[in-house]
Amino acid sequence: MNRRSLTYKWTQEDWLTRAKWMRAVAIFYGCIGLIVVGALALTKSSSIAPNEATDRQAWRAGYHR
Repeated sequence: MNRRSLTYKWTQEDWLTRAKWMRAVAIFYGCIGLIVVGALALTKSSSIAPNEATDRQAWRAGYHR
């Protein structure tokens, strides 16, 4: 295994390889984040729907505010 000193000078190939890996990591975690946000959005119940249904039932029954 090669050991690099702290003063190692990176070549252009090193920078390109690092950029490719960082791009791949960003894409991976971005996709994971989108999946999590999508799952939360699909599983979270809306608090608006029950209130609207109650308001419609009250209107039909003649309870006007």
